[in-house]
Amino acid sequence: MLRRLLPVALLAASALPGFPGVAHASASSLTLVKLDSEPKDGLKKPTAAELAAMRHEIEEHPDDRTKRLALVRALVAARDLDGALAEAQAWRAKDAYNLVAVRALGDVHMERGEKEEAERVYSAIVELLPGDGDAQRALATLLKQRGDLPAALARLNAALQARPDDARLNFELADVELRLGKNDDALARLTKVVATKETSDQIRYPAKQRLGQLYGELRRSAKASGDETKAKALGSKLDALDLKGGAENDIHVYLTWDTDRTDVDLWVTTPSGEKVFYEHKQGHGGESLFDDVTNGYGPESFTAKSAAPGDYKIEVNYYSARRGAFPEARGEIVVVLDEGRATERKQVLPYRLFAEKQTVTVAKVRVGGGK
Repeated sequence: MLRRLLPVALLAASALPGFPGVAHASASSLTLVKLDSEPKDGLKKPTAAELAAMRHEIEEHPDDRTKRLALVRALVAARDLDGALAEAQAWRAKDAYNLVAVRALGDVHMERGEKEEAERVYSAIVELLPGDGDAQRALATLLKQRGDLPAALARLNAALQARPDDARLNFELADVELRLGKNDDALARLTKVVATKETSDQIRYPAKQRLGQLYGELRRSAKASGDETKAKALGSKLDALDLKGGAENDIHVYLTWDTDRTDVDLWVTTPSGEKVFYEHKQGHGGESLFDDVTNGYGPESFTAKSAAPGDYKIEVNYYSARRGAFPEARGEIVVVLDEGRATERKQVLPYRLFAEKQTVTVAKVRVGGGK
């Protein structure tokens, strides 16, 4: 892809991390402002004529799943949730083993506020294909977005049964373990991911970043308890990771999504208006984007070691899809503020994109008195 071949310009000396005069923001000056989980232009409300044309298209092409999904979405956008439910149920009855049909029906139940029914429908995804790691992962993403981390952990463990050596699955599982406080399990899993020769750099580096966060947390606890020997050993492990930009950052952002054969991008715009993304991975203030994952799931990550005053805008763009199992892109943004310090805090923000080229502004980080 041409955009992947564009060269990255060399930074001027003043842009390098650690340049004299650049100091990190104080913890109290870093504020996360949550914005949207879906794009404002997510689903266009159709006219009556457009709906009639969609129904006619399905009559002419009853086996066309794309047309059926378009009609269900259009009815949801029109807020005809009874009609959307009827169409989704009819599609599911006709195409019972299609994961997109199952997920569309679950989504309609969620729109109607019928969460328990939606959960039962979503669970059918893995009942249909219990040995399919992608189906298990898709359900895990939905469960994470609902805040049901124990259930998501169970689904990822089931996915791992099918693909025990999948580094990306192990990385995602470790992330959930960390969020559930299962630090020992996450530590062992991330260590294995990093040490395994077959792990790609796209997974190894973010795994090292998470290990760095964990080592830093454990080192702070050791220091607080007066165990200097343990703190020194953990410091050595942290140094051995050789993390780009170090283990301390004012802002660290991670992006993941739930579909294979898709390209979802992380965009961060700095207070100066500079956009750090796949074509411009180094900001003039030392900000960095790591990895540009073009074949599904992520992760991609961004760091600002010394954040400038103002707002950092965090966006997710659905660049392209290559007919994966699900046409939408759903996932999470993880924002870590004051990374590696005693005041470190983390926020997980779900998002959903309906079609290629859509963008959602998930959050902004306000530094100091930024507007």
